[in-house]
Amino acid sequence: MSLEGKNRALFSYNNSKRVGSQFIFKDFEKTKSYHTNFSKSLFKGVSFRGAHLKYCSFVSCTFHDTDFVGTNLRGSNFTGAHFVDCVFVSVTIDKAKFKDATFEHCYFVGTAISPSILKNNNSEDKIIVLHHYPPHDEFDSELIQQIEKLRVNDIIRRSNTLHCKKGKINTLTLMILKEQYSENELIKYLPLLPNYITTQFYTISYLKMILTKIKKSDTM
Repeated sequence: MSLEGKNRALFSYNNSKRVGSQFIFKDFEKTKSYHTNFSKSLFKGVSFRGAHLKYCSFVSCTFHDTDFVGTNLRGSNFTGAHFVDCVFVSVTIDKAKFKDATFEHCYFVGTAISPSILKNNNSEDKIIVLHHYPPHDEFDSELIQQIEKLRVNDIIRRSNTLHCKKGKINTLTLMILKEQYSENELIKYLPLLPNYITTQFYTISYLKMILTKIKKSDTM
């Protein structure tokens, strides 16, 4: 069984109780969980890309640096949940409950936001809403070229953090990285990623962690 297949089997839950669990740097890509209780659990550095999390309870859960991309959250309950530095891209949230949920610096791209989400999170530093990915011309052409060169690295390309399908660049990731690094730093550090990344990764937060390590090594 492939690694992707093992992850789908390992992190797919049906009518289960996972109350108070901790999921750190786990890959839930394309997993399917239904009617499962994850209440009071911690999700950190987790990818829910293409996952189905339908009619599950995430009451009072904490999500740090978690990527929801193409995720189906239909009917799930996020009452009292706390989201920090999370990304929501093309997420289905119909019939999901977000009563008293709080957000800190979370991106919503191509995702309909319910009134319950905005009720207590209407300041710009809590939720950043984009209708589409930033255009390429907002970034230095040399930076774009460096990312294109990284496409030959299977681990980096398959992470979908810097590259999208059909040969496109993930400019949302660049927008997020520019909050922490200058474009000159990214041009300098990104080509070094293959020297530091040897195992498959899945999230923007992992990419930031490696870049921080490279920067620290450069300044020593």
